[in-house]
Amino acid sequence: MELHPLGIWTPPRSVEPRRQPAPALSSSRGLGGGRLSVDKSFDFFGSPFAILSPSEPDDDWRRLNLDSKTLNRLSPSKLLELLTDLSPDVSRALWDFLRMCNPGWTIKVTRPGSERVYKRGDDALKEFFDLLEDYYGSLDLIYSRLYFSAFLRGAMLSELVLDPAGREPVDLVTPDPHCVRFRVRDDERRGRIWQLGQWQRGQWVDLDRQTIRYVAIDPMPDRPYGRPMASPAIFSTLFLLGLLHDLRRVIAQQGYPRIDLVIELEKLTKAMPSDLENDPEKVREWVAQVIKEVETAYGKLQPDDAYVHTDVVKVEKSVGTVDSRSLGAVEGIVRTLERLSIRALKTMPLLMGVNESTTETHAAFQYEVHSASIRALQHPCETMMGRQFALALQAQGIAASVQLRFAEMRAAKELRDAQVQEKKISNAARKRDEGWITQDEAAQEVTGHAAVEPEPLFRAGNQQPQSEPEPDANMRRPTLTAVK
Repeated sequence: MELHPLGIWTPPRSVEPRRQPAPALSSSRGLGGGRLSVDKSFDFFGSPFAILSPSEPDDDWRRLNLDSKTLNRLSPSKLLELLTDLSPDVSRALWDFLRMCNPGWTIKVTRPGSERVYKRGDDALKEFFDLLEDYYGSLDLIYSRLYFSAFLRGAMLSELVLDPAGREPVDLVTPDPHCVRFRVRDDERRGRIWQLGQWQRGQWVDLDRQTIRYVAIDPMPDRPYGRPMASPAIFSTLFLLGLLHDLRRVIAQQGYPRIDLVIELEKLTKAMPSDLENDPEKVREWVAQVIKEVETAYGKLQPDDAYVHTDVVKVEKSVGTVDSRSLGAVEGIVRTLERLSIRALKTMPLLMGVNESTTETHAAFQYEVHSASIRALQHPCETMMGRQFALALQAQGIAASVQLRFAEMRAAKELRDAQVQEKKISNAARKRDEGWITQDEAAQEVTGHAAVEPEPLFRAGNQQPQSEPEPDANMRRPTLTAVK
């Protein structure tokens, strides 16, 4: 017996072992029908008439007064949602991440243990894809949501929804991984494990179906939750946004060059009427009136007018913070915050437009490293979706293996591969020509198989064949006749 989170004693439930990716059963037993998870832990009290309006990050920024102290008022998950729309750095990193993760994809349906295409399974899966495209417009939307979750939540969560009878796939949903929780549970075979679940309308619901898949990104050894990729960028991006908003106000108030008018009180006092000298209040009013007249006269000036004044008013040089040294340190601060954000967002300076001292070699290496990181995140998504599509076929009584593969960004890699291949050919030919290896050994290094000819047809430095072929006896050579 175990204690339910609400204080109700419930008998322990055994957890079935997870089946292999290639389903061996032709029935949908154990898959379950209908949807079990919800997109959020709260659902407006289950009202089917709830209407969700589009998000307005700019209004949220003004209403919440977001600045560097916002961490004390909002949760990190909510902050990351706002920063994806408000922060140029987070928005750009997310934009590049989503498009590099899914530049294209291919899918292959085969029989278990075979590499041949299984036509019946392929046709059934295409029908399911057509259904999903009717729902979402494109199947890429589902992949984009999974990678979006990996970037902001540190995990991917999906559920294959079957009809009530559990015999036909009807949807593939991607709930927010932030709304699920894990609890410790004792399993008869595996021992103490973490079990996935969710709070729904105040009740704990076990998400222990095979159709629900949670894949954590870089979890700690003792925790089941993933680590959001963008979470380290919260502080630097908020700092930068707050700095830019404050800087905008400074520039609007003091930044633009303005004429500096100085009223010299000593000269103004000499021009003051003598009957005001003994009344400080009248003196103050008279000086304010003079200043008001100067302001009124200057405010009425047209662009081509001249400002004519007495020597009491002195016109100084135009001043503004943009032209002074007071804002000189801002550029260095902004550059430092941008570099911190690039590191925190797991991206590269090349992709963020920061290439002040980047050479072509460094840029190629940065792109290669970033592509390797992207490929490492494509693998768990491929495994998850391949499993879900295989279960969709299993529910229909089709035992098949589904292999999903996302395309790689190989535009620059193809050039480097060709250069490496050219170097290999050159090295193998040099070894052969020096007599260090044979023709077959050189062919093995380059192509992986024996040479097609016992001797090389061409030698380095001499592009002519070693021996000319014998002419065909039946072929007549043309006779050249000199023309006088």
